[in-house]
Amino acid sequence: MGTVEIIVEGNDPSGDSVTAAVALSSTVVAEQPSMLSNLAYANQASSSDLGAKSQVANQDAMNRLGLTILADAVARVQPGPAESRSAVTVLTSNALAQQIADLKAAINAFASTP
Repeated sequence: MGTVEIIVEGNDPSGDSVTAAVALSSTVVAEQPSMLSNLAYANQASSSDLGAKSQVANQDAMNRLGLTILADAVARVQPGPAESRSAVTVLTSNALAQQIADLKAAINAFASTP
């Protein structure tokens, strides 16, 4: 690399202020690529974080929707408590139905003997 000569015209014979200004601006220019790299990394990290949060939120919403659909389907297929109790009462507490079942069993027993 070559060197840069600074020629100062004016009241400052030593050129210290100009040299300091050039050194300061050179530092800023030299740090610019690393600052851009840091900014790009921060944007990538933030974007990845937001993407992950969005995916988790969507998965949670789908799980809740699946549970809601399943609960609705079960509620439609399974009878309610009152309906279940009345079916049990009809099948177990009906004396007339029990006698008819006994008569059918007796008729079937006699009909199958030779």
